[in-house]
Amino acid sequence: MLSTIGAFLFLGEVPTGIGLAGLLLVVGGILMIATQGRLSAFMRPGGRAGIEWGTATGGLIAGYTVIDAYPVKALGIAPVVLDWFSNLLRFFLLLPLVLAHPRRAIAAMRGHWWTAVGVGLLSPLSYILVLAALTGGAPLSLVAPMREMSMMVGALLGMLILREAVGQWRLVGCAVLITGVILLSAG
Repeated sequence: MLSTIGAFLFLGEVPTGIGLAGLLLVVGGILMIATQGRLSAFMRPGGRAGIEWGTATGGLIAGYTVIDAYPVKALGIAPVVLDWFSNLLRFFLLLPLVLAHPRRAIAAMRGHWWTAVGVGLLSPLSYILVLAALTGGAPLSLVAPMREMSMMVGALLGMLILREAVGQWRLVGCAVLITGVILLSAG
């Protein structure tokens, strides 16, 4: 939702009624999946912590998504090049932390090298695909909410792999999320 608002404000994308309805359904579907229909969970002590941290995280994601959309859409910078330089910057920003405590860094990685390699390859690839969609002319107001399909995939994988109980609210949330994405693509 925040990326879409950023696309409207900073990238000049024009909202449509159908697109806005789809966006609201995406947000509603995510809330249903996350809360299993129990909004009263936010009223318990500490119940809002997830929403507050989630909103902060979403704000940061929306910020870098809107910022990254500009160079690939307006300046024609290749998504791979943008991602490569972003990763290079992160490497140099994190290097002092690793060099300050190299043994701790090695100990933390013990037994996790293959996972790190997998995440190190797949995570940038997924974001490069998002940037490539933007380069291909897709509006950010559509691409950003489509990324949230990962909530639905996570809920379904939790059910299939982790054997989590998936109640009616999560299934309804998935259906609402899919409907929202369909409306976004139509708008």
